[in-house]
Amino acid sequence: MKNTIALFAVCGLFAACGSEQKPAAEETSHAEAAEVKEMTEEDLAEADQMIKQMPSPIEMAILVKHAGGEYNSSLLNDVKHIDDYVTTGKKTVNMGVYSADVGYTSLYKQTQETVFYLNNVRKLSDAIGLTDAFDQAVFDRVEANIENRDSLLHILSGAYDVANEYLKQNNRMNTSVLMIAGGWIESMYLAANLGADGGRPEDIISLRILEQDVVLDKILSAMELIKDDPLVDEFKAKLIELDKHLIAKEIRVGEGEQATVDQGKMKEVFEKIDEIRAWAVA
Repeated sequence: MKNTIALFAVCGLFAACGSEQKPAAEETSHAEAAEVKEMTEEDLAEADQMIKQMPSPIEMAILVKHAGGEYNSSLLNDVKHIDDYVTTGKKTVNMGVYSADVGYTSLYKQTQETVFYLNNVRKLSDAIGLTDAFDQAVFDRVEANIENRDSLLHILSGAYDVANEYLKQNNRMNTSVLMIAGGWIESMYLAANLGADGGRPEDIISLRILEQDVVLDKILSAMELIKDDPLVDEFKAKLIELDKHLIAKEIRVGEGEQATVDQGKMKEVFEKIDEIRAWAVA
């Protein structure tokens, strides 16, 4: 696992809140504008550095287990929703979402559900042109280690490193950013609903969620480098709204082991996370 696990081992992640369905015409426009404007070598290097500092969706799922929440399959994005994603952009976002769900199910040793979600990751990786990164050898290793949680997570995390390198080499940083952002918002959503019966988490988990403001800033900075991709712009606008609420110093009350959160402000963060995740999986 990458060093980013250290950042997320103190976090808890992963409810449902409706959002408006985007008109078909708008979704089509995303597909038509899927090709990103040629990035300069400097842009590529800067975006690559930011992406390397972010966790893969698999790594982020570790937050849930460390948080001690109970397994709740109703929080996951239904595997049947894969057929709803017709544009390259939405397929990319939900490859990140389903990857976070793979991490979640595997951490809780839900073998059958892990297989279902892995199948979706495989289908989407093929659909968005990541067959070379997530090749047959990767999935053969996954199947051979499906009962070995640690090995499985290690294999999948490594596959994301390879995928991001492949995307960088092929000037597809927008794909990389959308995939990571999709996994991140799914993980945040799971964390925001980690309480009993899918309710809000306790303060100790809320405090860990607040630490994600650092990661959110990195995602937004990487998105700033992507030009001429309407879906990246739309996702960025939604995350900027979350960024306005997710200000740790304004929500945290006290320090150290005695720290708590301002419940009213934290509720706004949770609701914004729910809203963005609903848009991501729609």
